[in-house]
Amino acid sequence: MLKTFAPRNPNAYFRRLILPLYFLALVFAFGCDNRYDDERMQMEVQQLDSDLENRWSTSGVVVLATTPNGPADKADLEVGELISYVIAEYPIRNAGDFNSAMKKAIDEDNNLVLHIKDKPPLRIAVRRLGDKVGLKVEGSGTVRVEEIEPGTPAANLDIEVGDVIEKVVDERKIYSLADYKKTLGDFSKLQVTFRTSELIGVKIAAVTALGELGDMRAVEPLMDIFTNSSELSLRKAAVSSLERLVELSALNELFQQFQAADVNQLPADSLQIQPLESAAILGLLTFDLAENTATLKAPFGTQFRHRAEALHQKINEGQLVELAQRFIQLEVEPEQEIRRACLSMLGVLKPTSAIDALVAVLKNSAEVPGIRFQAGLALSQIGEPAVDALITAFEGADPSTKDIAVSALGGIGSTKARNLLIHALESAAEPAIQLTLVDAIAKIGDARSMEALERQRARFQEDDTGIRIFLDEVFKNLQPESM
Repeated sequence: MLKTFAPRNPNAYFRRLILPLYFLALVFAFGCDNRYDDERMQMEVQQLDSDLENRWSTSGVVVLATTPNGPADKADLEVGELISYVIAEYPIRNAGDFNSAMKKAIDEDNNLVLHIKDKPPLRIAVRRLGDKVGLKVEGSGTVRVEEIEPGTPAANLDIEVGDVIEKVVDERKIYSLADYKKTLGDFSKLQVTFRTSELIGVKIAAVTALGELGDMRAVEPLMDIFTNSSELSLRKAAVSSLERLVELSALNELFQQFQAADVNQLPADSLQIQPLESAAILGLLTFDLAENTATLKAPFGTQFRHRAEALHQKINEGQLVELAQRFIQLEVEPEQEIRRACLSMLGVLKPTSAIDALVAVLKNSAEVPGIRFQAGLALSQIGEPAVDALITAFEGADPSTKDIAVSALGGIGSTKARNLLIHALESAAEPAIQLTLVDAIAKIGDARSMEALERQRARFQEDDTGIRIFLDEVFKNLQPESM
């Protein structure tokens, strides 16, 4: 969507809250290169991120800051807007002004907008640099069309001899920071206006960048975009960024160790391996077990240790849990990718308040299998508080629900879960559920679990190929733990 000034766009909330944080992320990631302080307009602009340039037909420079009550501020330019055109009007007082204006406009973009009295504006374009527009004018003060040359662009438009020329408008498309600087230089003696664009690709990239930034200030705006935007692609980007912020918040304990020591490198053996691996996957640090080092990566990892605690507190306030719990429901959210992301967040946050909602997803036969399995995984991550609900789901469920509940109970591995699984294996008749039960009990792997599996191994004869082969494979790969 294109916008010209001065009215404010209905998406002002997005520009005011989301885009300033996005460009903070860009500056943080890429430093101060490709920025320009426009003294005339009293604003700072930046080259469009290379990841966005020329995608979604997007080009231009981005407003990073404006001076209060300066020319840019008075023109309603706002932080985060993409300047795609700079426009100047050439006043026409005589034939010389007209010829000069035509040449300047055509030489740059091969097109211009001609304003004729009592007629709509006319856009004139030539095929090649140096081609004639086909208009000859005369007069001083009032400039009129004197001649129209046949076969030229002017001859194909609603222009007549005697028409009064009011002005020539030069609209320069901005592709880069260099274009912007040159155009402002060319228009140094003229009044300029701007046209900005807010294409969906820019918004998606902005929302995605907020997840990369790892700043607690991004949480509420992202939740607002997720719940209130009518654009599905933007909602998907918002929930994906929220999912990453949740993953980052779960690493708070790890990053507090770096923060407490006030260093960016610690001995790897002083840190838990699972958080280290997660942080490495998220691009926050590198670790070398041979060298016994865990090193935060600049710039994001080194800065995130200062922000980790605030993000953790914000994520765990409760609003995000309520939001995710609502949008895991098929009747609320038809988009599968969004439901999966919300289930993933609940698995990381582990709220006991979400157990019933997760079980409802697990048992929903209208739901796709992958989402039902994700609900079971989230229950497994919640752990022992979810055992009773999973046992109830197992006891009165269809085979598919039983299968997922068994896997989840095996992942939890509490005494109560183990005992239920062993009892179920001893009475189960369906080969499919038997295999799942064996796998879940083997995952627990304590002495009592292995004794139960040994009893089942003796129960099946050589011709019971499926379950016997699986049990043999289990005993090849697992050693019983001591009681």
